[in-house]
Amino acid sequence: MTTSITRRFLAHAIRSVTYVLWAADWGTGLRPVVYFLVVAYVSFFIGIRNADLGDVANGILVSLRYTPPDIISFEKIYPLKSGIQQPPAVSAIATGVFDRRSGKVLFSQLPEEKLAPASTTKLMTALVALKLYSPEEKVIVPYFCTNIDSTKAWLPADEEFRAKDLIYTMLVGSAGDAACALATSKVSYSEFVDKMNLEAKRLGMKNTNFVNPIGLDGFKGVHYSTVSDLYLLALASLSNETIQDAVKTKEFTVKSLSSDFTYKLTNTNKFLWEISGTTGIKTGTTVGAGEVLIYGWKDEDRELVLIVMGSRDRFSDTRNLLSWTLANFAWKTD
Repeated sequence: MTTSITRRFLAHAIRSVTYVLWAADWGTGLRPVVYFLVVAYVSFFIGIRNADLGDVANGILVSLRYTPPDIISFEKIYPLKSGIQQPPAVSAIATGVFDRRSGKVLFSQLPEEKLAPASTTKLMTALVALKLYSPEEKVIVPYFCTNIDSTKAWLPADEEFRAKDLIYTMLVGSAGDAACALATSKVSYSEFVDKMNLEAKRLGMKNTNFVNPIGLDGFKGVHYSTVSDLYLLALASLSNETIQDAVKTKEFTVKSLSSDFTYKLTNTNKFLWEISGTTGIKTGTTVGAGEVLIYGWKDEDRELVLIVMGSRDRFSDTRNLLSWTLANFAWKTD
């Protein structure tokens, strides 16, 4: 039998009432099963004839499966803004403060601006190198890597080093010669850079392009990334045990496997000494990039990643953003 217009209207009305009841449940705490029983009773009372019951039942089931978007938006996702202080003025062009555990962006300024990442690039170099080499694998330093225009560990040409030691050398002391050696000992320089860009895509870094493994600016700004993308790089790096340990290592001595050469490096991130809770992760400076810093901090209940790009004073900018964040956001355990 064809369902009348009136009865169809009532069926849809019941559906709408169900949405309202679901919303009311958020505020009252009454169990949804109560609403189901009430709506079912009314529905069957109205739909006495079998022809109507199918539409009514379908309406009830669809309604019960549906969660109104407004209810979801009411959920409190910590950390929450609790203070009224304005974010500090910074010299950086682009910044970001991220809560690692929730993935929440607590503050950002031009997070999608494409800027030179400088030596934070070496985090990607490390990720790719760890896929190419075993930790104990021997790497020979090519002569041309000793002439790289970058911070160096003064590695001698044709000497052998453990791959893991070169990764620490690169991340602790930001040594470009170590990065160059890792990028050329097993594949060609261009192949290694291609792998870096493929890994960037895999991580979801949509606005990043690498042209070298060291962090040099490149011609006409072709070597670039963003605050948002560097956050993804930071997450991947901190999830790797070797990188996680290297970026919080204060001092490291690299030793040759083929001579008595040694060189002691000091971490370029001074916050490892100055701020309790610092977990790394990487500094960077070039003429084109200015000062760059990806910084990690955590305590028992909170874990943050702060990023500044194009800064004139990366440590001051980061310190001020950290202080502001801790003073103006509440975590569930606070």
